[in-house]
Amino acid sequence: MGFIFKFLLIAIALSWIFSKLLQFFLRSKLKQFVNHANDLKMDEERRQRGGGRGNSSVNVDHIPKDYQEKRSKEIKGGDYIDYEEVKD
Repeated sequence: MGFIFKFLLIAIALSWIFSKLLQFFLRSKLKQFVNHANDLKMDEERRQRGGGRGNSSVNVDHIPKDYQEKRSKEIKGGDYIDYEEVKD
């Protein structure tokens, strides 16, 4: 009778430990899968929005002559303002 009791106790303990390890393993793998899927989705959205370019520079191909003439008349020089950068 003692052997059967020990056997059942050990079997229950091992099955409980195995179930906890299995839950931990499955949760970690599911989390990795969800993170990977989110990364792929974000990359796809970024490619669609940005056209695949990674930089944020602005390229101007054409400036109208009217704007250039108007701008050159308005800006004739300026005052230099001396400033000091304050760091916190």
